Amino acid sequence: MPSDEIRATVTAAGYDSVRFVELNDGINSPAGPKNHGMALADARYVGLLDSDDFYEPGALAHWHTVLTENDADAVVAPVKHLSGELIRTPRARIGRTHNLHGVKDRLAYATAPRGLWRTDFLRSIGYQYTEGLRTGEDLAPGLKLYFSGARTEFPLAGPKYVLGDDAEDRVTAESLPLKQDFEAISRLDQAWLEQLSDSARQSIAIKLARVNLLGAVLRRGSSWPWQEEDLCALEDLARQLARLHPNYERPLSISESQLLAATSQAASNPGAFRSAIESYRAATPAERLLTRDIWSTVHPESTARHLARLLAAGWRPATTGN
Repeated sequence: MPSDEIRATVTAAGYDSVRFVELNDGINSPAGPKNHGMALADARYVGLLDSDDFYEPGALAHWHTVLTENDADAVVAPVKHLSGELIRTPRARIGRTHNLHGVKDRLAYATAPRGLWRTDFLRSIGYQYTEGLRTGEDLAPGLKLYFSGARTEFPLAGPKYVLGDDAEDRVTAESLPLKQDFEAISRLDQAWLEQLSDSARQSIAIKLARVNLLGAVLRRGSSWPWQEEDLCALEDLARQLARLHPNYERPLSISESQLLAATSQAASNPGAFRSAIESYRAATPAERLLTRDIWSTVHPESTARHLARLLAAGWRPATTGN
């Protein structure tokens, strides 16, 4: 889109400090424009606003204050849907807003980085969106940011980053071929992952299993016209996660573990895979909360512990009346 088409609207609103930059790289990916804009940033702090999204009034000013007062490297923005529903990521410890820890505060769940960051810190860790990806370009830089030892703040009570997820053509809402959907994971820097701690690799693997692998399965469901190439992509990702951390699945609930086991053999037994999706949908509350190893039920990554944190924070499950 030519910048003149946007400039007229913006300048008409009275914003005379906006800088317009065009990039025509011919690649169907948001990574190129994001990297180009980040490279041109010359301010002390930098942030990124995705298309269709917006900040609540005062958000940037508040995050700037949080960064400067705490001498921090990054603010993890609290995020909510356009409907007003708060997105419960990262799965931070109860009341934890200062100096978050990558593992203890489960920052892997917030690897679509949103907020405000210290520009020189990003450059020191080689922060780059993964080029050429249609979706998931922010996975690698998000992991690198949050598992780099960054001094991270999470001002949950302040103004929010709002996802404009009512847009009908939002790319992240599309169902892409799974090989393409998982490409961001397959292109993660293996050497960098291997130098992380055992607990960090487990934390990352759990997030990728729940959100990316099982999330992709459940969004499509048992009635999806599953193609062999998609089933093979599921198996490939399951093997990749097992290599990342052999025991990563221990904190998963019984229902998650059963679906994961079927997903790991989706191509070789597609019938059992479809049945496992239905079984997951029909799982009892106990199967959704408890783990196969009862001691893992109290693991910080378990569903039971996450539910306890939500309840302690004042969340209540929705109820329906007659």
